[in-house]
Amino acid sequence: MASIRELIRSGVRDLHLVCSGSAAIGADLLIGAGCVRSIELSHMMLGEFGFAPHFRRSAEKGEVRVLEHTCPAMASALQAGAMGIPFIPVHGLLGTDLLTVREDFRLIDHPYRPNDRIAVVPAIRPDVCLLHGYQADRDGNVVVSRLQNARVLAQASRRCVVTVEEIVESGQLDLRRGTWLSARYISAIAEVPYGAHPTGCPGYYEEDREHIGRYVKSAVQPKDFTEYLDNYIFACAGHAEYAAVHAKKDGGYAV
Repeated sequence: MASIRELIRSGVRDLHLVCSGSAAIGADLLIGAGCVRSIELSHMMLGEFGFAPHFRRSAEKGEVRVLEHTCPAMASALQAGAMGIPFIPVHGLLGTDLLTVREDFRLIDHPYRPNDRIAVVPAIRPDVCLLHGYQADRDGNVVVSRLQNARVLAQASRRCVVTVEEIVESGQLDLRRGTWLSARYISAIAEVPYGAHPTGCPGYYEEDREHIGRYVKSAVQPKDFTEYLDNYIFACAGHAEYAAVHAKKDGGYAV
């Protein structure tokens, strides 16, 4: 989330956004701020907070091009990108309407079953991968969540920029928190406490439900959302100021 707020402050436009797994408030915020031209995803929602308002509105109006995927097909496409191959078979797409709405999903002759067909999808190789992790060490290795496709995303991408809650000395990574990501796949690391806010970072802090509710409410009207951007992004010189004003409600980590 800290990286996303910095992207918005930078004025970037025309992004092609690739969302592995469940896209949520971060992607919706980028769309609402006018940063996204197209988005590739399997689904987007804000959990118990409901639909992602900016994504839904922009998709319905055709303001953002939506490239629909399935979770297994996207994971396979990213794996193909990590492996350096141009495409990969995905059996589960056979018989689905995704083959009619995605012109780049193809049916080819099955090389090992005469008179049979198999669906293939193109590899996904992002220019930049943005991740938030728990810890990084002085050698550039990172501990990230086991519940995300962080490793394959980093391997598939040309560059990988990681923010972490804390940097520790070499050999001090706490692998009980998550899974290890090698420094060889990482281009840059920044220590950014509360970098996931208003979402949560397990073991450090919970999600800020009040803030997320405020975001969803603001997204209903353009005027209200402009005020949200002004208050939480443009009024802050950077993440340190944002965290001091909006995230550090309890004066420290909730472990």
